[in-house]
Amino acid sequence: MKRLIIFFTMIFIWQVTMAQTKTFSGAWFDINYPSNFLAKGSLPSSTSDGFESAIFKSPDNLVEFYIFSPQWNGIATDIVLKTKEKISSSKTDIKGGIETKSWTITHSEGSYSRSYQQKYNQSQNTKWIIGIKYKNSSALEKYKKEYTLFKNSLKQYAD
Repeated sequence: MKRLIIFFTMIFIWQVTMAQTKTFSGAWFDINYPSNFLAKGSLPSSTSDGFESAIFKSPDNLVEFYIFSPQWNGIATDIVLKTKEKISSSKTDIKGGIETKSWTITHSEGSYSRSYQQKYNQSQNTKWIIGIKYKNSSALEKYKKEYTLFKNSLKQYAD
């Protein structure tokens, strides 16, 4: 009986989570985002219909989620360093031919920070970048769970 209750509880939680998300289909990826966020394609694909990147803005304007997932490799020109921004931290690891790069960009006036993670597979020449822009640490904490679900939902496609 106890296992049955746990099973139905897990199904209920899964249904509630799924009901609260929408799926954004890019040119070469699908990703789930909170249903109350505003989704907007950013970089159009040069090889297919749709977008290679997208931004997802929270209703309270405290955070924006970001995804860049081109068909193969590419440059995420929509997140380059802007005036009054600096890279405040960065880290790179290489394991098994996969380069993982993480970095944070902060605005000089402290109005926001942007944190990204990039995975690059040199042998397959594939790359994706996922990130979050946030007003402050409390905004980051408020949307931590949703951001984790967002990151884990990425599905990439190739031709």
